[in-house]
Amino acid sequence: NHCHATSQSIRTYDNVTYPYTMDHSCWTLISSDCYEHPSFAVFITKTEKAPVGMMAFIGDQRVELTPMEQNKFQVKINDQDFDLQDNGFIFWPLDRSPVKNKVFRNFLFKIIRRQNSYVLDFFPQMMINYDGNSVQVL
Repeated sequence: NHCHATSQSIRTYDNVTYPYTMDHSCWTLISSDCYEHPSFAVFITKTEKAPVGMMAFIGDQRVELTPMEQNKFQVKINDQDFDLQDNGFIFWPLDRSPVKNKVFRNFLFKIIRRQNSYVLDFFPQMMINYDGNSVQVL
């Protein structure tokens, strides 16, 4: 099962879809684990350039994906900007800062761009698919 959110509806993990109107610019929690100290949390918000902006916390790391203009997204990790081109990727190795276009065996998470879609992989806890129109949490 998965959670799927757009600016008009939210589908929950138990396969129930609710209408949703994103008529504010506040962050809305759409998915999180339920531990005392959550390992991840996923939020959406209304943006100026696209229907949905996305922010995720992976442990203590904040990842923001914001549509800026057609075919261009702002990728921020802990307020640091990353220019991620098509077929590019970022790994967050366990023992260092984020690194673009270099594969690491031991990592906290990775972000992959394919055209105008992004995958944030925090294996095995969850995976996010994001394209500016919707957020899917697997």
